[in-house]
Amino acid sequence: MATKHHNISGELTKELLAVGDGINVKNISLANIQRFSSVSVDLFIQKPLLGRFYFFKKLVIPAGVTYSYDTSFNNDSNGFGLFVKLTEAPTFLLTGSINVTGTNTNVPGTNTRFTSELTIGDEILVTGETRVIESITSDTVATVTAAWGSDLADDTSPDCNPIGLVDVIIS
Repeated sequence: MATKHHNISGELTKELLAVGDGINVKNISLANIQRFSSVSVDLFIQKPLLGRFYFFKKLVIPAGVTYSYDTSFNNDSNGFGLFVKLTEAPTFLLTGSINVTGTNTNVPGTNTRFTSELTIGDEILVTGETRVIESITSDTVATVTAAWGSDLADDTSPDCNPIGLVDVIIS
């Protein structure tokens, strides 16, 4: 049986229902669970040899908002597959500064707002090095998945490339 709940992250196109799953779809809810950034979503059905038919394209869902789409289709063996395309939000400047000291995974912030501006999985760019956020302890303490290459100069304009995070519920 097909999965009716999907946690989607990153910038990708994902098949939600395959042709032949036999699901009678009445509603599709998309929740942007990112705390800070909007996400752009395309939702479409596709059938081999017939192509794509969009429910919507480039729908911008603000952070923390759920969009509900009422529809009616069945993706039986002669039907369509259901797909979602997720596009991440643009890179933005983080508040405060980050001063990395040593080859470790610490992200020491000064006057930063990590808890409201970052999400686990986001990429940050500090003095030319890009790392992925692994944990967020407070507004000034976070860790990344890989150690920094060296001491980095105090970066007063670190960037964040937010990851798209969307929950999809099909009913």
